[in-house]
Amino acid sequence: MTFEENFGISGLAMISVISGVFMAILDSSVVNVAIPKMMSVYATDQSTIEWVITVYILTEGMFTPVSGYLADRFGDKRVYVYALIVFVVGSCLCGAAWNASVLIAFRVIQALGGALLLPVSMSILFSLSKPEKRGMVMGLWGIAIMFAPAFGPTISGYIVQNLNFRLIFYLNVPVGVINIFMAKAYIPEMKAKGEGKFDFPGFVTCIIGFFCLLYALSDAPTSGWSSLKIISLFITAAISLSLFVVLELTTDKPMVELRLFKIPTFLASTIAVSVMTIAMMGAFFVIPLFLQNGLGYSPLQTGLLTMPGALVTAALMPVSGALFDKFGARSVVIIGFAFMLVGSLLLVNLNFCWTFTAIMLVYALRQAGMGLTMMPLTTAGMNAVPPSLVNPASALQSTFRNVAGSMGTALLGTVMQTHSNLSFAAYMQHINVQSLQKISAYGLHPSVYGITNQADLLQLMSVLKQMAFQNGIREAFIIAAIVTVIAFSAALFIGKKQQPVDTRQNETITVASAL
Repeated sequence: MTFEENFGISGLAMISVISGVFMAILDSSVVNVAIPKMMSVYATDQSTIEWVITVYILTEGMFTPVSGYLADRFGDKRVYVYALIVFVVGSCLCGAAWNASVLIAFRVIQALGGALLLPVSMSILFSLSKPEKRGMVMGLWGIAIMFAPAFGPTISGYIVQNLNFRLIFYLNVPVGVINIFMAKAYIPEMKAKGEGKFDFPGFVTCIIGFFCLLYALSDAPTSGWSSLKIISLFITAAISLSLFVVLELTTDKPMVELRLFKIPTFLASTIAVSVMTIAMMGAFFVIPLFLQNGLGYSPLQTGLLTMPGALVTAALMPVSGALFDKFGARSVVIIGFAFMLVGSLLLVNLNFCWTFTAIMLVYALRQAGMGLTMMPLTTAGMNAVPPSLVNPASALQSTFRNVAGSMGTALLGTVMQTHSNLSFAAYMQHINVQSLQKISAYGLHPSVYGITNQADLLQLMSVLKQMAFQNGIREAFIIAAIVTVIAFSAALFIGKKQQPVDTRQNETITVASAL
């Protein structure tokens, strides 16, 4: 039996879809490691070059909601191929950028393609695969989503240290070109589902709302959550997105079908996946920060430490898909969340005494839970959606995942920084002549006046900062553990295994009749 006969989609079409998603997600993580190098090459400051990352997140978040409308209007295959073309062109231009401002502009083009690849690829696989094999297919697709963010820093660290940093963009070009031809040749034609009037008011309010929300989340740890700038952005986002919700619920042809949340399983799935993404992306931010700033590891060493966790996740993705097909989501998710919670609780005790191997094993344990949990949750929600609404459902889930990722980085980053500062301030309050006398009694320069040697005093300050930083990391992982419990609670509402609908045959269900 061939792959297509077994799963409903050809193996080459599957490779084309997975590699396209892998490229898009990989490129959102490889740039982080190259920031110092870009600052040097383009002779610019950190606040400017960080827009290379920020503008990609903003553009991707703003245009992902439009993907459902575009796929319904022009067909999934056509949108996927054009998204690949835009992404490849943007990657080529980014590699050729001659200054920071030009690179930032070209990253917008790249992100326009990347914003469409993830949700449309999910729709393609979901629509073409056999219902009884959908878990396995989505598990294979999930390898790209979970493996790319962890693999990115490793390959980027090697390229930046040993080759030209521009290769992190140029490598997308040959892979993307091959992918375009594979997609055109092996993904079957998928008919558009209707003309559909473009929801321009919804589009405008969506763009403004998500721009302000994502920008506020990305800049809040730097500018401060209580700053006028961040508060203004959040207020604008709240007004725009509230208006967006009203418009989408009252129009006949909404750009984003929010009424899908009337389906309990889809609602529970989206909440669980989004909350779990907060914990996942927050950890992706905090752990490298601890390894590099706390333990002094290089970017390449950091990537090598997190690589086993990524490999474990990739290996368990198809396993979790096969288990989902046989037993449903609930039993697989319970096991996965148990691994995640144990790993998160162990990381609460992360400190400077931990060895490379210990951190690697605990991180791999936590990632094993991710591998067992993410795709069963996603597939269970999509299985509950009528066939005619697969495209808007995919766009909706991807949008919430994008926002949750930014929220996770902002939340755990802020918790870590805030508690580090508070701990350091508390330590400094206890520094007086008496305490310094006690310290100096065991030091190299004992004195009745405490520490009088400047080098010793600087060393003391350094130790106190390290202790405060360690406390901040601990608080961040406490929040991550709490978030994991919340995601597990939402997942319990998914219920028992349901019989999936064959999207390849049933294309006539309308929004009104479905909801």
